[in-house]
Amino acid sequence: MRAGNIYQFKHMSQFHNVANFNKHKEVFLQRNPDLFTHSEFIAFEVLSQYSVVVPGVANAKIGTLVSACSPKQGGISRATFVRMLRKAKKAGILKTYKTYRSCGGFSHNIFVFQPFDATCDTQMTQCENLEIAYDSKERAVQSTEETEKLFTNLKNKDLNIRQEKEVQPLHDDNQLLSKDLDYTFVPNTVPNNFIHTVKPFFDRADDIYTFWQKALLVYKKINFDTPLEHMTTIVIEAFKTTVFHYKHRNIKTTFVQYYYGTLSAMLSAEKRREYAEHRLKPRYNWLDV
Repeated sequence: MRAGNIYQFKHMSQFHNVANFNKHKEVFLQRNPDLFTHSEFIAFEVLSQYSVVVPGVANAKIGTLVSACSPKQGGISRATFVRMLRKAKKAGILKTYKTYRSCGGFSHNIFVFQPFDATCDTQMTQCENLEIAYDSKERAVQSTEETEKLFTNLKNKDLNIRQEKEVQPLHDDNQLLSKDLDYTFVPNTVPNNFIHTVKPFFDRADDIYTFWQKALLVYKKINFDTPLEHMTTIVIEAFKTTVFHYKHRNIKTTFVQYYYGTLSAMLSAEKRREYAEHRLKPRYNWLDV
């Protein structure tokens, strides 16, 4: 494929407009909240921003895209960007193509986002124009399996938190009761200091428990020697960091996804520190030999 202007690849677009592209991307992220690390998510968002001139299509070198990530929280490495591409292609949201100069040699890449959800696509094609698409966005989100739920900060009314929720009908009184449990019903496996940190923003028992389960999921993936309960301070710091960035409108995805990525980065750093200390610790006291 010959290198060229972005409009030469307009025929490769899989989307009707930018709103249609953004909708498919959001559904993909909601269905795959744990796919990308925090750094990989930054790479994914930058690539998405380069894909709006022709909806869902970008023509750029990886080096250019990596450089574009630099202003965002310290930037990322080329290896991180390549790792994001590999995951996105495996998940079916992205295809890549190489281009060549007329005089020979490799030129820029062509990145083509793929439709992710057929139901979402059907809903968006019924929109007559971009303005109607944006007006109907909220109604379309409500029809997906996972949707965002707005929570109000009890101490600071201008802080709102979004969290993904699976929409399920209430079949009986027991399910209705489970929706009304406050923070005092959180299982005792969750540390009290974590509960008291989260409850001003999420006062439902199932919400607080979900945040701790996310921490437990990251903990098991990293395979620590130290019990998770001994690292509650790190988990709390990840939650507070997420609240801070949400309040300053720095989060482009959902609150839960950002929290998960932040916690993954913090616990990974703690694992490296733990490993370094283990290597430096002497196996015996040679002075007593």
